Amino acid sequence: MRRLLLFAIFGLAALVGCDTAALETESQVVVEAYLEAGEPMDSVRLTRTARASAEYTPERTAVQGADVQVQRLNDSGGVAATVPYTETDSTDGLYIPETPATVEPQGTYRLRAAPPEGPVVTAETTVPAPVEAVRTQNDTTTYPDPDDENSDPPQFELTVRPGPSALERQNVYVLTSRSLLDLQSIPASPPDSVAGRLLTPFYLEQYDADSDTLASFRVNSSGLLNEANFTSNDDGTVSITLPWLAVAFYGPNQIRASVVDDNLYDFLRTQSAQQMSLAPGEIPNIDEDIENGTGIFGSFAEASGKVLIRPPDLTVDDIPLRP
Repeated sequence: MRRLLLFAIFGLAALVGCDTAALETESQVVVEAYLEAGEPMDSVRLTRTARASAEYTPERTAVQGADVQVQRLNDSGGVAATVPYTETDSTDGLYIPETPATVEPQGTYRLRAAPPEGPVVTAETTVPAPVEAVRTQNDTTTYPDPDDENSDPPQFELTVRPGPSALERQNVYVLTSRSLLDLQSIPASPPDSVAGRLLTPFYLEQYDADSDTLASFRVNSSGLLNEANFTSNDDGTVSITLPWLAVAFYGPNQIRASVVDDNLYDFLRTQSAQQMSLAPGEIPNIDEDIENGTGIFGSFAEASGKVLIRPPDLTVDDIPLRP
């Protein structure tokens, strides 16, 4: 479930909320599933698209009673192992492995989901090699002062050692920041005076105390970072600088550097490019790799570090830290 939240910020909900093909007469099954190298297999969520004119609720769009399994393939494309999934009692359309299984780095996996009605939905992903965190730099720093154009504090830097890549393209990274503030001790929708002590300037401008919760700002992403955004070192490591806009909260943050597979790369790249030119309410034509459905079945490998970001005009003591 944690991984569903990680990449949900990239807008997969748009696919769930509206049909991606304006002339389509039947809804499609929407897949959302991610595999992380070296970690237990995570959940699979199945829903259906709904037209823009229809009221969207997760309960109404959930695909229940599907036969779901994830297969690990051998070098010849045959099935080496199968992990069956079962639907949870707590959330309609959410499926979890019946038995624990670990995702093999550089393994190829096939998702097979057979809904009660309609064709079988399939997708494949090849998991990236593991990524190792080597060191961090500037793990305590100060956010730039928005009122001082000369303010240029050092940025947090995470150095990682990527594994061998079988991809035909260079590795690209996604930096994801997650605030470690104790948001449970703060009102869900505090007034601007309180939010101003917690949120960095860009996100404070977006914050609306009447409709937003602080928790909705907890996780943020840099988007895809290519070689122009990181440094390749002589020892084979890669140093990645955290963009300030990826940080929503002052205080402690966990920073994850993820190497993504081709499916996530295509999904995020095409979505990001089209969102720049879409009219309000227009649904992007996502580059996806799902047979008989839509959505994302992707994989990644990641390494992480922590950074403490001080406000430019406050002390860390002004910020409630997670106990």
